[in-house]
Amino acid sequence: MAAFEIDSNLSIDRVVIKVIDLERQTAFYERVVGLHIVEKTTSYTTFSAGAEEPVFFELRKEAEKMQPSLCTGLFHTAFLLPSRESFATKFFDILRNKETVDSPLEQENRFPHFERIIPIAKLDSASDHGYSEAFYLSDIEGNGIEIYADRPRDEWDKHPGGSNPLDFKQLAPLADFDTDGKLPAGTTIGHVHLRIDQFEETLAFYVDVLGFNMQEVYDDVFFVGAGGYHHHIAGNTWCGEHVATPIARHSGLKEVQIRLSNKIAFDDFKNHMKQHIAFQDLDTKVVVEDPSKNKLVFTY
Repeated sequence: MAAFEIDSNLSIDRVVIKVIDLERQTAFYERVVGLHIVEKTTSYTTFSAGAEEPVFFELRKEAEKMQPSLCTGLFHTAFLLPSRESFATKFFDILRNKETVDSPLEQENRFPHFERIIPIAKLDSASDHGYSEAFYLSDIEGNGIEIYADRPRDEWDKHPGGSNPLDFKQLAPLADFDTDGKLPAGTTIGHVHLRIDQFEETLAFYVDVLGFNMQEVYDDVFFVGAGGYHHHIAGNTWCGEHVATPIARHSGLKEVQIRLSNKIAFDDFKNHMKQHIAFQDLDTKVVVEDPSKNKLVFTY
């Protein structure tokens, strides 16, 4: 009997993050990351890649304290840009960013030698992964962010994999240096990278129970995807084994929402899962936790 495979046309529909300071986090994702605010209340903010684009990211004011430094949860949300040109534009925008976000406590801790609040758009790292080019930063409560662009699929094998330096000389001529800093229409969440515990058990959950295809597996990190994509979900144990699990009042990941392309695929997925685990069945959506207590919501 062939192994079950999850819908090849699935997508990451929304990432929801619990925050302590909704105002400052909202300002960061709007002014530094470049997301468009769809709705802003005293308890949550939703974002898209433009006025006509669907909501794909949400902040909820549900946290009371920072999550433990070594714990399971979100490693980064990865925003997939539609072209190499838009990636180059955003990359150099971050490098040149002079936008100040009001986060004095965080900046006081990180930059005590400065007399004024300086821009928080700190570039953590940047890499050419072969199938994609990416750079990384963190929000003001420590949630990781990746911004990347894929190369065409027929070119993935033509470039060395791993983490190699970006070619700034190639990217600079592609960039628009008069940008407003906003992410372009067509931006999506391409994948989510999680911090996990129980490596083998968690990998088996994503492959055998959920039906993702195994793409790359190393001693402490795995990449799984659907439909031949390099990865929709990654998981690492870089925090170590037997780490803490955040609780409801901690900041960080609340849930990852994954959309299957149609009801037939959703029903097939649900029937397959019933053979393996118990889960919360809410008719049009399924709620489940991986072995590392990361919450996943599947819809169609």
